[in-house]
Amino acid sequence: MSSKDDPRILEEQVKSLSDELMQCQADKEFVWSLWKRLQVANPDLTQAVSLVVEREKHKAELKDRKVLEILQSKDYKIQELEQKVTGQQQEINSLVQRTTADGEIALMKEELTALREQLLHKNQELKIEMVSTTVRNNRESSVPSASLHMLRECRSELRARETEVNT
Repeated sequence: MSSKDDPRILEEQVKSLSDELMQCQADKEFVWSLWKRLQVANPDLTQAVSLVVEREKHKAELKDRKVLEILQSKDYKIQELEQKVTGQQQEINSLVQRTTADGEIALMKEELTALREQLLHKNQELKIEMVSTTVRNNRESSVPSASLHMLRECRSELRARETEVNT
């Protein structure tokens, strides 16, 4: 219980006790009045019973009113809690959607990385094929030293890229 709730609770208790005191005083006055009526020589018992019945009806109405107020405050609290639950459920749904989207993004990144690796391998294969074709063409044209040099350069470049991909 926080310190700011303490005064509110004390105020409610004081109000409740004040109401109870007023009710007791009213009951005392009613009983005193009834006792005086019954002390006469010929008391009107019908009227006395009617007064008691009326008093009890009034007390029952007050109790019913208090019960109704309590039920209404409980209904209001229930509505507040239901709204809070609804808000939290929406927040949870939003977080679930965000988590799902994050998972999909991670999968797409993995797919993109795999596609990049495939592209790099295809590029390497194409370069090897180009070098092989160039070497064949050079053999036919009798310039083997230039082709051999070009082949070595491509091979070292491919090894460097392969090392880069593996790390």
